[in-house]
Amino acid sequence: MRGMNSESVDCIATDPPFNAKRVFNAPLGSKAAKQRFDDRWRWDEVTDEWQDLIATDHPAIKEIIEAAAVIEGGSIDHHTGRIDTGRRKNSIAAYLAYMAPRIVEMHRILKPTGVLFLQCNWEANSYLRLLLDAVFGRDNLINEIAWKSHPSKGLAKRRLPRNHGTIFAYGKTKKWKWNPSYEPYDLELLQQHYTKKEMKNLSLADQKTLEQYDKMEDGRRLTLDNIANPNKDRPNLTYEFLGINRVWRWTKDRMEKAYAEGRVVQEAPGLVPRFKRFLDEQPGRPRDDVWLDVMLPESSNTDWSTRKPIDLYDRLIECATDPGDMVLDPFAGCATTCVAAEYLNPSRQWTGIDIDPVAETETEKRLLESAGLFQVAVASVKVRKSLKRKDIPPVSPDKMRTVLWNQQGRRCANPYCDSDGLRAVDLHLDHRIPSVRGGEDDQSNRIGLCGNCNTRKGAKAWGLFLDQERAKQPHPTVGT
Repeated sequence: MRGMNSESVDCIATDPPFNAKRVFNAPLGSKAAKQRFDDRWRWDEVTDEWQDLIATDHPAIKEIIEAAAVIEGGSIDHHTGRIDTGRRKNSIAAYLAYMAPRIVEMHRILKPTGVLFLQCNWEANSYLRLLLDAVFGRDNLINEIAWKSHPSKGLAKRRLPRNHGTIFAYGKTKKWKWNPSYEPYDLELLQQHYTKKEMKNLSLADQKTLEQYDKMEDGRRLTLDNIANPNKDRPNLTYEFLGINRVWRWTKDRMEKAYAEGRVVQEAPGLVPRFKRFLDEQPGRPRDDVWLDVMLPESSNTDWSTRKPIDLYDRLIECATDPGDMVLDPFAGCATTCVAAEYLNPSRQWTGIDIDPVAETETEKRLLESAGLFQVAVASVKVRKSLKRKDIPPVSPDKMRTVLWNQQGRRCANPYCDSDGLRAVDLHLDHRIPSVRGGEDDQSNRIGLCGNCNTRKGAKAWGLFLDQERAKQPHPTVGT
């Protein structure tokens, strides 16, 4: 993701590791039999990303991860910045330190109208919610979707069966894109609600639609909706219509137009007119945030135990994208998001990222060979080993020194450095994210140091170096 341009993606739909504390393997005998991932997280395995992107740039996230460490029995040395998670073999703090820089990148590459769908389960959902709030903003939470992942399997002796997943939906900004989602009506409720019929000559299309709900006599089922306005203080909507003077939902022009079209009726003199709503014109019942109808994954010999149903991702992508939009899955795995985006009609563009070479191979095979799901061939998949951002113009070293010198207050970037009289030409250019770990040479990843600090920092992560510098400072004395 660090190689992708900012604001280049319309929707991210992803299923990252859950901190499930075990190793997952594809089934023996399947095409992906060698594919595996370790969903166990240890603090002593946390990379320098903690110092690179979190501890120095995102204090709110740092507080969340430190709190998680304390909750699991660990401790924080606030002088050195060192986190000790105790004797726990699996650490939620380590998992959050892994996820945090990736969530920061997801936020960066989403367009202002973009939406993130992040899948999780009971192991980490409350902690991930805090991370997402810190990065995307609490007010940009769109939904917390609960979906039933599988039927209950036997009786859990000391708890209820855990058989639902959680999907957090966040907008990049308040301008997030959203398409309404509907589910089929319950036929029993339809019989109770749409009790009226209007006889007319039906087109063949109308007849086919009606057959879903009623196999009796021809006629369009309808209900009468109230068009009175519950708000009392609306002078522009207060007028007399069919002998009734009150506040209406519509303007007078719109009301008269609907009446002329036969859509507004007064069933008896003195009664409040009502609006005809025909069943065959309705898209369905608005979908809520509890989904019980997508729990069974499609059958395939490449199934993982963690694989999600393609219908689930069809629904998510349709909610937040239009045809041709770009969809990303940065934890592509067995390519469910990619396949859903490719085979939506009309299709969406898609990009999938995965660290496992076997996942790369299986993604391409699944799309090209259709994995038994589709009967059409698709174009070859373009595979790239790395990406380089094109939205940051190159800057010469001399100009970068001058820019950093001004940004840093005409001094060394190390806040604990006491060097004086530093000139722009004296700055040594260094990387926040070390180049040995993929750090780029663009301005956003560079710092300017004096010669002494640059030598002592070496190839350390910037945040780790700052922690070491802070640890050298005298402890504050209580009462002084």
